[in-house]
Amino acid sequence: MSLLQTVSSWKGMTLRRGDRAPGESRQTIRRRLDEVDPLLRDDALTVVSELVTNAVRHVPPGPERDWVTVLLGVGDGFVRLEVVDPGTAEREPRFAPLDAGSLRESGRGLGLVAALSVRSGTHVAEPYGHRVVWADLERNVPSGPPGT
Repeated sequence: MSLLQTVSSWKGMTLRRGDRAPGESRQTIRRRLDEVDPLLRDDALTVVSELVTNAVRHVPPGPERDWVTVLLGVGDGFVRLEVVDPGTAEREPRFAPLDAGSLRESGRGLGLVAALSVRSGTHVAEPYGHRVVWADLERNVPSGPPGT
């Protein structure tokens, strides 16, 4: 059985992958979640920032690899954030969050994503090998388009 629950509506943006992408993704998500619970919005901003930062730091550069797509979806009782990037040479998806108290420099952000979400994971979108990392955050209001 898949962890992924059904999402009824999506909004997305594609950004240039670089140092400005995490901030740009936060600005867009903030606008799209302007009218939801401030705690949910703050958690969503943290999650999208961590996921986009990982795409910026860990995906090798190259021709036609300077992009990252951020998707915001709404399901029954949750908001889903997905970050899609060009992928890496490693075909097997990895989503290995560390505990927040870990002394390792890399991996703590995924621990934060896991702690703030009710479900999270990753997969490779075929046939292009793009990496999709997603997180569902609990939403305690009826589902509908973000911002309603």
